[in-house]
Amino acid sequence: MEESLYQKRIQKELGITQAEIKERMDWSKPILAQNSKCSVSLDLPLLNCKPSSLCSEVCYAAQGRQNYRRAIIKSLAVNQMILENPQQAALKMVVESGGIPIRLAGSGELLPEHNNLVHYIELYGGTYWGFTRRVDTHQSIPKLMFSFDQSSTEETLEYIRDQVPVNRRAYLRNINDPVAPFKVAVTFPVHGSQTNLKDRIEKDPTDCPAARKYVAGCWACKRCYNSPQI
Repeated sequence: MEESLYQKRIQKELGITQAEIKERMDWSKPILAQNSKCSVSLDLPLLNCKPSSLCSEVCYAAQGRQNYRRAIIKSLAVNQMILENPQQAALKMVVESGGIPIRLAGSGELLPEHNNLVHYIELYGGTYWGFTRRVDTHQSIPKLMFSFDQSSTEETLEYIRDQVPVNRRAYLRNINDPVAPFKVAVTFPVHGSQTNLKDRIEKDPTDCPAARKYVAGCWACKRCYNSPQI
């Protein structure tokens, strides 16, 4: 059976040496990344992820520049720096962002213990938005969007129905998948440099306009920015 994109990316992460990670744990170097769709983002490793089978198959972080070795080393180093000193990391991120809302996480996943980072981002006047697929992370950082798909477990779907408000729900949709099983704020047709399937997926009123190329980037829509501190 062919490895999924997620499995291939994990093998890359596991191939990075501790020496390479330690060398990149340098507070004089940038923590945030930049891209045309999301603007500024915090990119983290996939070792933090608990992906569904669809997420594993079409993993965005295993495509494009996020999958370059240098970017992977940075994600591993930054993840460790945050866990060791969330206050310093948050302050540096707020300064680097220059007032632009920070996408959490552009790749990989936030962990429940990253709630300290989010606390300090708010304390220093920063703003953020982002997604998780982990119930434990959402319980710790409930302002995040919760992303799910047709392959998500019934336990996850039950949590979303009961605990996640509609404006915090995001649905990843593949070819031949039906619309979301309950109301969502946004639907993401599968896209990416290697998995560019959006043109083969039926359109829906909740579709992400940035993914559909109706707008230039997330800042021109802000549907996923919907949180009390923005």
